[in-house]
Amino acid sequence: MSLDLNQATPEDIRERAAIDRSVRWPVLFFFTSAAAWLFVATLLGFFSGLKLRVPGLWDGCPFMSYGRLFPVHMIALVYGWAMQAGLGVMIWLMARLTRNELRNSTTIIVSGHLWNLGVALAVIAVWSGFGRSMPWLDFPAWIAPVLFISYLMITLWLVPMYRARRAGEVYISEMFLIGAAVWFPWIFATGNLLVGDKGSAVMSAGANGWYIANLIFFWFIPIGLASAYYLIPKIAGRPIYSYPLAKVGFWSLALLAGWTGFNRYLGGPFPAWIPAISGAATIFLLVAVLATAINFWKTVKGDEKVNLWEYSPTLRFTMFGALMFVVYGVLGAVSSFFTFSKVLQFSHFVIGLDTLAVYGVFSMMIFGAIYYIVPRVTGCEWPSGDLIRKHFWFSTYGIGTVVLTMLVGGFAQAGQMNQWDSSFILSVEVANGWVVGRTVAWALIAVSNLGFFYQLALMFIGRGRRTEGPTLIHPQPESAH
Repeated sequence: MSLDLNQATPEDIRERAAIDRSVRWPVLFFFTSAAAWLFVATLLGFFSGLKLRVPGLWDGCPFMSYGRLFPVHMIALVYGWAMQAGLGVMIWLMARLTRNELRNSTTIIVSGHLWNLGVALAVIAVWSGFGRSMPWLDFPAWIAPVLFISYLMITLWLVPMYRARRAGEVYISEMFLIGAAVWFPWIFATGNLLVGDKGSAVMSAGANGWYIANLIFFWFIPIGLASAYYLIPKIAGRPIYSYPLAKVGFWSLALLAGWTGFNRYLGGPFPAWIPAISGAATIFLLVAVLATAINFWKTVKGDEKVNLWEYSPTLRFTMFGALMFVVYGVLGAVSSFFTFSKVLQFSHFVIGLDTLAVYGVFSMMIFGAIYYIVPRVTGCEWPSGDLIRKHFWFSTYGIGTVVLTMLVGGFAQAGQMNQWDSSFILSVEVANGWVVGRTVAWALIAVSNLGFFYQLALMFIGRGRRTEGPTLIHPQPESAH
């Protein structure tokens, strides 16, 4: 359990309780909406993998073609689950960090409904065959203003909260939150303006790669790190190891991430310096990855006989997400070298890397945040530590299998594609065996998130445990193993 309440004064406890009450309904709205979309996304991921493995399946039904299933899977995962879960964490964190109560909860909830409407329209449009064949931007252009306006209506209220914060040094989590809040409109507007039915197809592809990379580095990663920088010291009971090191991570990300994305097309039809600079920026982002990894590890590593992450749900999910951040950074850097990129850029490797960023890094950190936040805004504890433990392990095995099979399958597929005297269909057949693992993995993730959604629904209606202590993965620290 976090040590912040144990060390707080009665006035601090009353203030935090008032803040949690003010954000309760917007936060729960975004968390429950996100969890519902996540379950939909995992099912679509399973069916898309199954369709890819058995191409003849559902031949008479265009709605079940891979060209429609996979795009709607990613839309539901990115905009339905990840964006909404991130918005819920943003609202709660900003209120807690600035010590301000939320004054416009009704407006935010209405805006959240508008966001869900936009996501639903995007899924329906792409599923009906009106997609643009641009990953993460497949939906028709007329849907973009709906999402853009609703996002502004949600995050607009974070600015007055930040401006009204108490005097003193700005927390590193606040820097990541404000950065993410203002970066997304620029990324989203630019991506949708440059990716369209008119204009250069080459430039659209490049802008699409830039959009995906920047959405990861300028929104998903900052929200996950803001959450981690707040929660890890709280649970560890000690301040962050190095604040200057944390700022090195932030400014490295802020200065370099905008150059990434075009490295997906090294050797492609662009001036050579564009993907080269993009690849170099991705490699130099290892500075941010290394700074963050050292900071987190030094913060949680103490003299305790029992490691906290062995029984704290929040710390276990958060630290696993931080570990995946390191893996993602290293793989992204390696794939930015022309030697590897020329082989891997049109294979399953790219899908595996994107999935690692959204689920392995961001989602695992956000699960940790949700397990910490929801008891504080509902006043009750999670019903079952056993279900939390199953959620973690099924998610871990699931994302591990997705990433491993897609990365290794990508190498196998790419190696076959580069055989000039071999038929292209052989590369498809080589990769097809690895798709089985992807299908099974999404089934595991779907099962784990069904249990997560069930517990979250109980918490939403106030049916959690009414006890003194928190819900741990193990009943007592000494029973952890």
